[in-house]
Amino acid sequence: MKAKEIDVSILGKSFSFMISGKINTDDFLEIVNHVEEKYKKIKNNTDEHDPFKLGLLTSINITEEFFHLKKENEKLNSILSKIDSIVTTGEMKEAGKISFAKK
Repeated sequence: MKAKEIDVSILGKSFSFMISGKINTDDFLEIVNHVEEKYKKIKNNTDEHDPFKLGLLTSINITEEFFHLKKENEKLNSILSKIDSIVTTGEMKEAGKISFAKK
């Protein structure tokens, strides 16, 4: 898909971004808003005033959130796989495809 240009205002400054046509504009704007809100929250909760350091803190904070959600997603996928295995095994048993040997 063709790249598209999006103009946004972040922390009072205007920026133009070229984004892939695969990226939904509303999703991109939601991401930009999330980064801006996270930056403001960190700025309000610290004595740090250097914009570069605040940007790094914001990046680290968002990355920490990402890794936490990634681990949570992996755990949930593991649980879903186990459930799927149980359900599939149960369905196969009911269909007569699996039988348990009697001793």
